[in-house]
Order: sequence, then structure tokens, then C-alpha cells
Amino acid sequence: MTTVYIADTGVFVRCGGPDKDKFQQLRRALRQAGISLRIPQRVYEELGGDPATDEYPSGNIPYPDGFEEGWIIVADKLDYANPLVSTVMDEARRFIANETDRDEDITEKADTALVGLAAQVLDTGKADHVVLLTTDKPAGRAAETLLPQHGFSDRIEFRYVSVEYLETITADEFR
Repeated sequence: MTTVYIADTGVFVRCGGPDKDKFQQLRRALRQAGISLRIPQRVYEELGGDPATDEYPSGNIPYPDGFEEGWIIVADKLDYANPLVSTVMDEARRFIANETDRDEDITEKADTALVGLAAQVLDTGKADHVVLLTTDKPAGRAAETLLPQHGFSDRIEFRYVSVEYLETITADEFR
């Protein structure tokens, strides 16, 4: 079974930076497990990357080691022509707006991109299972609620990345 791990900006922000213990704990766990975190291009942009350049990593990002060492990977562009991807992203925007009692227009695009990327990797067969690591509970709940409605029951898992999670994370979390 192929599992893809997708992470949002909040995971890296919560780590506090490359010189912090939580960042090093996450780095160590991923490297020991031989796992990479995929991030949507929207998350890459939020981290300070420049998607207009030809190759990743680019731009002036605060976490270049993760990209250079290969445990953070910028995912393929979202295929908006795929009706599943665009539908799930629209549904995620509405779901998050309802959960947070905010207007759909101010829902962060990176949050819907997380759910869209999960749908894309499942739909294209690049993964049998997706684990979504996020500090955004509404986005995580959107993924766990919406993707089963599109035929991906028991194939998505949301893990809330708290400070405690980062302080105690080990390679076992990824096996």
C-alpha cells in the first residue's frame, strides 16, 4: 500500500524554524522512516517559495534544508481540469466556510489545495492512502468528510499537528 503524506504551512510554522527541537524531531522522524512530506504549490508559496522559477527549491524559503534533503517535496500542480479535483476543492471551501462561520471568499486557498491534492493523488492512483498533517482542523475535517463521498472511504486520515505531536513524533508515526 502506498501512503502519501501531505502537510500544510502550519506544520512548519508550528515547528518554529530549522533551529528548533520540534523541527529537528520532525526531520529526524521523516528521514528515519524514509518518508517525504508533499506540499501543494500554494503551501510552497506561503512558505516563501517562488513557483515562477523552473525548479524547486526556489525563492527565499526559510526551510531550504528540507527541500534539499528531500523530506519536503513540492507536489505536482493541481489538475483543475480534473472534475474531481475542482469539485472537491469547491466543496472544501464551502465546508471550511460553514465550519468557521466565514464567507467562502476568504477561505484560504492553501486549505482547499490540501484537500484537492489528496483527491488528486488518490484519483490518479499515486497513493492508496493519504495522511493529511495539518494544524487546521476544519481543513482536516473537510478532507475526512468529503473524500469518502467521492469513493475514497477509509483512504484519508487527518492528523492534527499539535505542539505535543511535534515534540513526541518518531519514525513510527510513518510506518
